[in-house]
Parts: sequence; C-alpha cells; structure tokens
Amino acid sequence: MRSDDIIGAARRAGHPAWAALLGERPPHDGLPGVAAGAVCAFTDMREEARHLLSGGPALVPLVRRGALRVTGADRIDFVQGQVSHDVRELADGGVRDALLLDHRGRPQADLVMVRRERDVFVAVDDDRGGVVRDSLGAHVIFDQVVIEALDERLASFVVSGAEALAVLRDALAIEQLPTTPDTVIQVGWRGADVMLHARQRGLPAAVDVHLLSEHLAPLWTTLAAGGAVSIGERALATARVAAGIAAAAAEGVDALPQEAGLEARISYRKGCYLGQEIMARVEARGNVRRSLATLALEGAPALDDVGLVGDDGRPAGRVGTVAPWPDGGWTALAVVRNEVRVDAQVRTERVAARVLGRPGRP
Repeated sequence: MRSDDIIGAARRAGHPAWAALLGERPPHDGLPGVAAGAVCAFTDMREEARHLLSGGPALVPLVRRGALRVTGADRIDFVQGQVSHDVRELADGGVRDALLLDHRGRPQADLVMVRRERDVFVAVDDDRGGVVRDSLGAHVIFDQVVIEALDERLASFVVSGAEALAVLRDALAIEQLPTTPDTVIQVGWRGADVMLHARQRGLPAAVDVHLLSEHLAPLWTTLAAGGAVSIGERALATARVAAGIAAAAAEGVDALPQEAGLEARISYRKGCYLGQEIMARVEARGNVRRSLATLALEGAPALDDVGLVGDDGRPAGRVGTVAPWPDGGWTALAVVRNEVRVDAQVRTERVAARVLGRPGRP
C-alpha cells in the first residue's frame, strides 16, 4: 500500500473518521490544514517501508482497526471466558495482547485488551472487529454485559519515529509516552480523551493513538505540521515481518497459536475459554509439527497462491503475511514444517522462495 492508496483503503473500509479527514481529494492533494507534503511524500511502497524502518517521522492510519467496549456488572468474568489470555488479573489501566480462538483452537483475531475502571476496551486488528463482536454477542446468555462497537466513533493511528513522538509528547503536554506493551496512558487534550499504547510492531519507536473521531483532524494536523508523513499500513507489515511478529489473520489461518508464533498471547492457567481444551492438549503433548518462519520470495504470490512445497515435492507449509522489502524483493512470514531447514528452497505454485530463519527458535 503506497501513501496514495490510503484514501482508497479508507473508502473500502467504510471508515467514517478517515473518510471525513481524507475526503474526496485527489491522492496527491494534502489534507485540510496539513502542511504540503505531509500526505503522499512517497510514491513507492518500498520507500515508505524504508522510511518507517529507519525511524523517520511517520503517521500510519489504522483504517482496518476495529474497537469494542464491553460494559456491565459481569464484564470482567464474561470477557475472561471468551479470550485466550487473562483479563481478570489485570489492574485498572492494565493491557494485554490476546486472541479470539474458535472451538478448534484456531486464532480468529488479534486483540488488545485494556481493563479500565468502567469497561473493557478491545482493539481488533485486520478488519476482524465484526468477527469479534459477533462471537462475543453469540455467547451472551444471562450475562449482564453490553457490547458496543466503536468503529464509527473511534479513530486509531500509529505515530512512529523519535521526531514524531517528540511532537506528540509536546502536543499532549506529557513528560513521557508509554514505552512498553503492558502500559497504556490516557490523557486529556483540547477536550478530547486520548489513549496511548506502545504496541509491539518491530519499529524503532512507535505508539498507537486512539481517540474519538471528531478529535482526529486537529491532532493529526498538529503532528503532520511537525514533520510526520502519512504512510500506508503495508509498511507496518514489512516491519512486522522483519521482526518476526505474527498476526492471527495471516499466520494464524488454519494453524494453532503455537505453530504460528502466537503462543505469547495465550494463557495455560486462566481457566475455561473458547478453545482452551485444545490449548491444554497442546501443552500436555509438548510439541507441534510446524512453526513460524521468515521467507525471501522472488515475487509477490497471488492471494490464492499460499501453499508451500519443499524441494522434495512434499507440502511444506503456508505463506502468511507478504511484504515488500525496502531494498527490493519480497519477504514473508509463513507457517512451515519443523524439518524444513534454514536456507532450504521452497515454493508456492508460482513463486520460488528461501527460508531465511525461524523467529523464536534457537
């Protein structure tokens, strides 16, 4: 996704906040009130990725991010029984990455769970907000909970790079931004509540920003005027692949969390939740036959060209996230059989690839 694709992505996602901010302007026309060049500073997605990975000041609209708010007397116990990690043990203001699993233990969505005094805030990646909302809603029986979708009211974006983060800190008049993934900060700004979270993205420095849609344009304009440039979400995928950080919507397709590099997002001790029986069975057996791998590809495979075979002709795994590499070529995360060695040649039906490494494995 190039910078000039941000407008199209916002329109396709039907996200009111970004549609209102970006409007119907041509791709290389700036945002209202934003300094010239703040949008579409790059015309090539590899240049975007290079800027982001090098720590350049950047703003990345999260047009595929969904959000939910769970309220009611039973909110903690209810959410505890639905997601893969422990919410009950969090203090107010605590945050934790988790998964929504299906009955087979397959990841359905990545979640960021924030326990707050009056609700549980749930951020959902990769257009999976509706999936999470429907799943939670289907499991409400006698629980005193209300599940509210915030997609039309909330906007989220990433601020990346030391220069842009300094502008954000100064704009919000705070001494320090959150630096670890287990911390969120909520601050007031010009009558707006702004929530900040240091999400792990494989970037030198980055913070996720959540705020109500009507307050998006003023804060965005302030940051852009301070030198930050808009970059499409695909550059985030390049950073994530480079760091070996898996995603449920890509690496988790038809895989267990333990196979897809998502095990840190589950708890084996929290008690019953959807998919917990499968997680307990995997823990008891102690091993899985596949694990996360990074690949170098000779080209970008088509969306339906994800099956991998080894040089022996046997099925080797499945391609997940594919991203452009700044210096040329393509890189990817994949779930690959454990016996496939590093440096081995593999291929999809139409694209050759090589195994570069095994994130998280010695």
